[in-house]
Amino acid sequence: MKRILNLEGAINLRELGGYPTKDGTTIKYNKLLRSGDISNLTGKSLAYLKKYGLKYVVDFRSNDEQRNWADTTSDFYKIYSDPVYPLKGNGDKLAGIINQGSYNYLGMIYQSVVLDAHGQQAYKLFFDLMLHNDKPDQSLLFHCAAGKDRTGIGALLILKALGVDDEIITKDYLLTNLMYENDQTIEDILNDKDGNQDVNQMNMTKGDLESITSVFKAIEHYYGSFENYLDKALDIDADKLAQLKSIYTTRDAK
Repeated sequence: MKRILNLEGAINLRELGGYPTKDGTTIKYNKLLRSGDISNLTGKSLAYLKKYGLKYVVDFRSNDEQRNWADTTSDFYKIYSDPVYPLKGNGDKLAGIINQGSYNYLGMIYQSVVLDAHGQQAYKLFFDLMLHNDKPDQSLLFHCAAGKDRTGIGALLILKALGVDDEIITKDYLLTNLMYENDQTIEDILNDKDGNQDVNQMNMTKGDLESITSVFKAIEHYYGSFENYLDKALDIDADKLAQLKSIYTTRDAK
């Protein structure tokens, strides 16, 4: 199956099925989509998504972004507002402590998001909705504006939780650079002159390997292990993690 779905009116829309896990399973197809802006979906695109089984749309954008570029609505899926920003600020302090002068813009921002109380609350809701997406032939789409940063963090958290290797997680993240190589859409649509400047700068900054590794570094530093982070920060204990793996992975790749 195709990983990049070139649907009209969607930005950076991608299938997360097919990735192998360390447990010898594979992420199921037709369960998880990651995307950027979906405010301009056409009738043809909606028909595709209906057939795909879309039931849940999780919107990580700010309230202002959601007002200015409202998601296309439909009767076959429900949209859940789940803004990652504004952060409370405690994540900035924690990220600063462990970086001690080594500065990578995206890496620092990403660390702040996963360590911040509000950022954690946003991804906690995301994981909770993923647990509700447990019916056959139903799927969940999560997105922000560019489908790179807030969505990228959501993707790395769920892929890591499901047991996907760090190298594959990084490759999935870096696919965004390919999507935007020759595309000016991001300049025209995603930069809100009155919006959050951190978000605007992130949208225009290419993804890099260090950004992903810095997230795992921050989580391990403060939580000891990724599993402990899932439990303490996102309320995903061993039972819920097993449930997620049951919903989203299979031993049959087809």
